Amino acid sequence: MENEFGASSDRFQLSIVKRFEAMLDEKKALFFDVEEFEGLIDYYTSKNDSAKAFKVLDFALEQHPKTASLLVCCAQVYVSIHKPQEALRYLNMAETFEPFDIELYYTKASIFSQLRKSAKAIENYKKALEYADLNEKEDILLQLAFESENINKHEDAINFLSSILELNSENETALYELGFCFDVSNQLERGKNYFLDFLDKQPYSHIAWFNLGITYGKLNLYEKAIEAYDFAIAIKEDFSSAYFNKAHCYSQQEKHLIALRCFEETLQFETEDALSYYYIGECHEKLENFEKAIANYKKAVKLDEFLADGWLGIGSCFFELDRNLESLSYIRKAIDLDDLNPDYHYLYGDVKSILGFKEEALNAFLKVQELEPDNEDIVIDICNIYQELENPEAAMNQFCTAVQEQANNAKLLYNFVAFLFKNGDLINAQFYLDIALKKFYDEKEELFRVYEEAKSNPQVLELIEYYK
Repeated sequence: MENEFGASSDRFQLSIVKRFEAMLDEKKALFFDVEEFEGLIDYYTSKNDSAKAFKVLDFALEQHPKTASLLVCCAQVYVSIHKPQEALRYLNMAETFEPFDIELYYTKASIFSQLRKSAKAIENYKKALEYADLNEKEDILLQLAFESENINKHEDAINFLSSILELNSENETALYELGFCFDVSNQLERGKNYFLDFLDKQPYSHIAWFNLGITYGKLNLYEKAIEAYDFAIAIKEDFSSAYFNKAHCYSQQEKHLIALRCFEETLQFETEDALSYYYIGECHEKLENFEKAIANYKKAVKLDEFLADGWLGIGSCFFELDRNLESLSYIRKAIDLDDLNPDYHYLYGDVKSILGFKEEALNAFLKVQELEPDNEDIVIDICNIYQELENPEAAMNQFCTAVQEQANNAKLLYNFVAFLFKNGDLINAQFYLDIALKKFYDEKEELFRVYEEAKSNPQVLELIEYYK
């Protein structure tokens, strides 16, 4: 029956279209009722024929000048050709004739949303909500949530999304958005409690289990997160995102072999994905399977040539394999894609230093310092390079500035002491060693690591014994 009715409806619409087009050809003025005009407008807009749609509107507004629904149709056609201000003019006219039309306020809100005027959009969606039936409320509440997110009113968004789930607990978009809002507004405990309560009532919601897993993960409760993801997978076996996040939880716990298996499972349920191959490569790298890591990183960058971390991963593995010349071009590619990542410049400097290009290494390390001034290791590397370039004065300036700015950096302080001993500045060396031992006695092995001669220096041993 439905098919027969649908076919009958289509025939009816086409007969109206033929009648209208015959009227245009014969230059006659025939009467159409409001519903027929609306059908004609729908027909021509579905064909992307805005010119014909406007011709229909000319006749429609001439025959039914104060009909709000036709004015709304006119506005919608203007929206379709990206003329929002014209659309608003017709909507304002419609509002004077029929101020209780849900379509009017919904269209108005959509236009304000396109114009990035979220406050105005919210105002009109709320008006539409007043006249909405149960089915319409879900969509309007979702639009209200999106607009609230746009202006960082996440508490309002949470309330709108919660209302949707009270109407329809299976609304997947609302569930995902709610998880996002709890996360971005740093309300993880509240989010955890919400999803636990939700699951008491809807225990087979794979999305709720997934969101609970994300929340546990953000709270560093990785075992609980894995358990939640397992429930999500049990309900929806091909839930690739759950496998992916579960793998991340194992990675965070340094369980790289299990993480590797989970990332590989992800690929069984989705099309080849650059990030999945990247993380598989990362797991292999952590497990020191460098050749396998390189193979997977290469698959990642083949799928996404702009994945800078993938290019760096290849360079890093070649570096670990002592294939330094090969690593350089890959690291350089990563830097070309993301020049503001200090880790990329750091590795580039390490490789250049090993290859003997000390000036280039220094420039790379100085770039790291510029991008990440609080990095606790970079000063030491800069100073070591200055030493190798026979510029102890520059190294001294770097150390002096750094020990003042990073007063709680034990490693830096002991390296400074070693530098002073190596350069024969025994008075300052003993002065700073006294400070280091007083504040960081347990980290004293760092001094012996970088200056082995300290083990046989009686003044050093005496001070250590004093602070023991």
